[in-house]
Amino acid sequence: MNLDLSNKTFLISGSSRGIGFEIAESLLNEEANVIITGRSKKLIQKQFNKLYLQFGSKVAYVNGDIKNNLVLKNIKNLIKKKWKKLDGIVANAGSVKKNISSFSSEKDFHWYQKNNFFTAFKFVNYFLNEIKKSQGSIIFISSIASLKDLDAPLGYVSSKLSLNFYSKFLSKKLAKYNVNVNNIIPGNIYFKGGNWDNKKKKNPIKIKKMIKDKVPLGRFGKPEEIANLVMFLLSSKASFITGAEVVIDGGQIIK
Repeated sequence: MNLDLSNKTFLISGSSRGIGFEIAESLLNEEANVIITGRSKKLIQKQFNKLYLQFGSKVAYVNGDIKNNLVLKNIKNLIKKKWKKLDGIVANAGSVKKNISSFSSEKDFHWYQKNNFFTAFKFVNYFLNEIKKSQGSIIFISSIASLKDLDAPLGYVSSKLSLNFYSKFLSKKLAKYNVNVNNIIPGNIYFKGGNWDNKKKKNPIKIKKMIKDKVPLGRFGKPEEIANLVMFLLSSKASFITGAEVVIDGGQIIK
């Protein structure tokens, strides 16, 4: 299927590794222009260099925390200077708190809202005018923890629920501009250095049993399986899809 993404410009938050990096690489393989972002200067430069060797000037990057207005301004200036337009945004960046105070910790609750929901909220809002002009697409990346009790921290769940609601809210508000807004809700996605990789290293037997018992397809998801869905939703093939929540979890929420 020809997705007709050639020479369109896409911005992906949290794209120095994992799902975000796979989305970037997949879009570049479709001959799109891609801006990657990340907080680690060393990592984002390393990943940019890797992509530049294959895709050249089709890829660009900005280092920094996207909650910072100066970082967002730098991204906007880069887009205007290099490609003049923005056709789509993927709000992928998010964080998991390593040390949880307690299940009902107010401090943890606010931390998750700031580092998951507010990060995506501010990032997308900053580029709304550009997306309206191009009649482009916005994609949020949420989590099945927002749909089913998986013993995730309350703050994490609430931040993803906020994201789900905002995606639907925004899809209705932007429909008159022919902007599509959709929400991808992944299950357990495994990649080297990721959260599940760390858990598996600590207790491989427990994690293997969890996947077998909880996921009907009996395996982890792959970043490229999320990327394939993202590319379709960013393409004109999905022009009549907006306000959707697409679960990709190997059947976990139905078990």
